[in-house]
Amino acid sequence: MRKRDHQIFSIALLDILSGALGAVIILFVAVPKATVEPERAQKNPPQALVTEIQKAITLTPDNDKQITSVMAMREIASEKEIEKLNQTISQLTKDNKTLKNEIAEIQKLVEQKEEPSRKNGIPVDVGFRFKGKRIVFLIDVSGSMVIEDRIGQVKAGLKMLITSMGKEFMIDVVFFPGYTSSYQYLWGQMNPVDEVNKEDIYNFLFFLKPYGATPTRDVLTYALRNYPYMSDIVLLSDGAPTVNSGRYEENIEDVLRDIRSKNNRKIQINTIGVGSDFLKNKNNPKFVFLEKLAKQHNGFFYGF
Repeated sequence: MRKRDHQIFSIALLDILSGALGAVIILFVAVPKATVEPERAQKNPPQALVTEIQKAITLTPDNDKQITSVMAMREIASEKEIEKLNQTISQLTKDNKTLKNEIAEIQKLVEQKEEPSRKNGIPVDVGFRFKGKRIVFLIDVSGSMVIEDRIGQVKAGLKMLITSMGKEFMIDVVFFPGYTSSYQYLWGQMNPVDEVNKEDIYNFLFFLKPYGATPTRDVLTYALRNYPYMSDIVLLSDGAPTVNSGRYEENIEDVLRDIRSKNNRKIQINTIGVGSDFLKNKNNPKFVFLEKLAKQHNGFFYGF
């Protein structure tokens, strides 16, 4: 009878130890990917690692049950077997704690990988973060854009950005001042960024030449009134607003108040300052204007 009890116990113990071995195997498979090269894993945890984490998570509760089962068997075991069971419990407890800690650490890495896609809008390859995928670009072509070939920088940068966009994006491009008014648009509506429309945009940009003043208020007002489903505006400019198409600078605070009152749909307005002035002097009127405009409308601001 005693021999039979011992046989039953041995089979049960074998199952338990097999489960414990499984925990250790997952521990050694999953952990090195995150711990041998922690910096690399933090930046880009591989998908295989995520799969192993999920396996480890489902294993951990079973490991708890194994410990409970071993403790129960200890009550009917011999003194020698009790000693072995105590060792097994100690090892399982230690492995279980280690496994849980490792799973928690790796889960953090996975969450860090997923976090950028959940926060603050939609990332695009070049690093800008928009509120949505319906964007109108406003390009300053005033006379000062000839300095440092600023207009050339804008064309190159915008082409790079548009090249990175997929068909899910809807955009239009507007430059100011226009030939006969304060602004002139490519389509007057947002169209998908497919290959045909990309060519139209590139051709439109190619013929832009610097001239005139900086009627920023007028072009912002036009965009806010004429694109009902727009999510973002991107304003690229090298100067402070001027009165209509004249050369007199507007009162910056007045323009900011006016645009704020007109943006009742909470369009995200993003600004890019073009020219070395944006790197040298953060107190000049154009830097102050573009920075405040972006901040007031939850947009990004860059100067280059």
